[in-house]
Amino acid sequence: MDIILLIIVSVFLLVIAGFLVPLLLELKKTVISLRNTTENNLKPALDELQLTLKSVRGISDNVNDITADVKEVSGSITEVSARIHAVTGFMDTLSSSASVRALSLKAGVTAGLTYLLTNLLRKGERQ
Repeated sequence: MDIILLIIVSVFLLVIAGFLVPLLLELKKTVISLRNTTENNLKPALDELQLTLKSVRGISDNVNDITADVKEVSGSITEVSARIHAVTGFMDTLSSSASVRALSLKAGVTAGLTYLLTNLLRKGERQ
């Protein structure tokens, strides 16, 4: 009985091995085919991704350069603004000073002419 059971188990294992060997061989071929297909499809995608990354890096470098230029222009504008403010203050001082001088000159000329005319009229009265 043990021999019969051993023979049945042996036959069963041989049948299973007979089905599993071709199945494993086919599975190996499928894995190899999948690997080749994946490599063939991913390689162009990876190459394109590298080109895209280089482009993004170039754009980033350009943005950094432009940002530096904008900062420089902003500093120049600030400097020009400070100088314009200084010139405006100087011009206000000059115009204020010129107004004071003009008013002083007018007052002096008026006083001088008044004195001159007053003395001329008095001199005319004395004769």
